[in-house]
Amino acid sequence: MKKISKTLYLLGLSSLIILSCEDKEAEEKLVVESFSITLVDKITTGDGSQSQPELVRFINSEKGVIVNSKQNTVDFINITPSGISMSGQSVQITNEADAECSSIDVSVDQSILAVVVSRGACKRGELYLINTSSLQKYGPYELGYNPDAVDIAVDNEFVVVVNEFDYEDGVDGGCDDLGFPGVSIYNIGSGLDKGVLVKDMKISHTGSNGNLAEPEGVKIAPNGTTVYMTLQESNEVGWFSIANPPEVLQNRMAFTNPEHEPDGIWVNSDGTLICTAGEYDGTIGVHTLDAAGKPATQKFIKMAEDLPSNWDWDDKRKGIEPEEVVIAETGGKVFVLSTLQDAGGVVVYDITDPANPKFDSGAITEMNDYTTQTDGESKGEPEGLAYLKGYVLVSNTEDPSVALLKASWACLLYTSDAADEGLGVD
Repeated sequence: MKKISKTLYLLGLSSLIILSCEDKEAEEKLVVESFSITLVDKITTGDGSQSQPELVRFINSEKGVIVNSKQNTVDFINITPSGISMSGQSVQITNEADAECSSIDVSVDQSILAVVVSRGACKRGELYLINTSSLQKYGPYELGYNPDAVDIAVDNEFVVVVNEFDYEDGVDGGCDDLGFPGVSIYNIGSGLDKGVLVKDMKISHTGSNGNLAEPEGVKIAPNGTTVYMTLQESNEVGWFSIANPPEVLQNRMAFTNPEHEPDGIWVNSDGTLICTAGEYDGTIGVHTLDAAGKPATQKFIKMAEDLPSNWDWDDKRKGIEPEEVVIAETGGKVFVLSTLQDAGGVVVYDITDPANPKFDSGAITEMNDYTTQTDGESKGEPEGLAYLKGYVLVSNTEDPSVALLKASWACLLYTSDAADEGLGVD
C-alpha cells in the first residue's frame, strides 16, 4: 500500500512540475544568479536530403515547431522537461517547385504560427498563417522579394515581414529593375483569413559603406507599434511605426562597429534595449533605446575573448557567425542568447548592466559533440533559437537536428513551491 501511495505521490509531483512551470507569479519571484545553460536532449529531424530545420520556435511548453525548407513544411516537436521527440505531425505549406519556406514566428499568446515562403528574387514571396490549435492554414498573402524574417505583434493585430531582395540573384534572373528590398505589413485583426495589406514599404537607400540596405531580422517592440530591423549589408538598424508606416524607410542609424552587419534582432520587455547578432564581426550588439525608441548607445560584445578554446571558431570575419539572438529576463537578471553557426553552439551573456556584459555560459548544440574528438570540426550550423521559461530550443540546419537546453533554474520553481507546502517523498 505504501508503494502505491508513493507512486501516486510521484505522479502528482510530476503534474506539479508542469503546472508550476506555468506559474508566472512564481517565476517573477525567482532569484537568479546565472543562466548556466546545459544540454538536455538533442534529436535528428531526419535525413539531410529530406530535412533542413531553418528556424525553431516554442508553440507552448509541450510543443515546438521547425520550418523545414527541404519539404516546405512546418514539423512539430513534443517537449517534456527531460527530452524532445518529433511528433510526426506536419503541415504542408506549399508544393511549388521554386519555393522555399524560410522563416516562422509564433504569437506571444501562442495561438498563431506565421510562415514565410520565398520564391526567389524575381517573384514575390508568400505569407501563410496557421491556427496552432486546429492547424488550419490560411493564405497565401503576397509579400515582397526574397522575404526573410517575420514577427507577429503582441496584440495579434499585425504581421510584419522584411523582404531582403538578393540583388545579385535579381541581376542573374534579369529582374534587378523589378525587385527591391522592403517590408510587408499586414493587419490580421479581423481574422487569419481576412488579412489586409497595410503597406508594401520600399527600402531604397545605400549605407555609408556604399552597400544596398537589405533587411535580415525584424522585431516588433512590446508596445506593438515600433518595428526594428537589421539592415545587414548597409550595416544599419532601421525602425518605423506601424501606426504610420512610410512609403520608403526613413529612420535608420549606422552601427559604430563598421563590420557588425547583423542578422537577428530582439527587443527587451520594456522597449529600452535591442540586441543584434553580428554575423560578420562575431559580436553581439547591446544597444540602449531612448524614451522615443531611438537607438541611444551602442555596445559590442567581442565573443572571441570569451569562447572556449576547444570550440571550432576563428577570430576573423565570419569566423564565429552569430545568427539569431534572444533576450531572456527573469529573477532580476537580463540575459542575451545567440546561436553561433561556425562554432556549432549557443552562448549566454549577462546583460543586466548593458554597459558591462559578462559571459555566462555556452553549450554545443549539434548532434556530434566535436569537442570530445581530437581535431574535431563543427558541422551542424545552428541557426534557429527560441526561449521559454528557462528552456531553450536550437535548430541545427546541416545535421539536421534540434537541441533542447535549459538554465540551471529552469522549472525549479516547483521545488520551492513543494517545500513551502511541506511536501516530501516518504
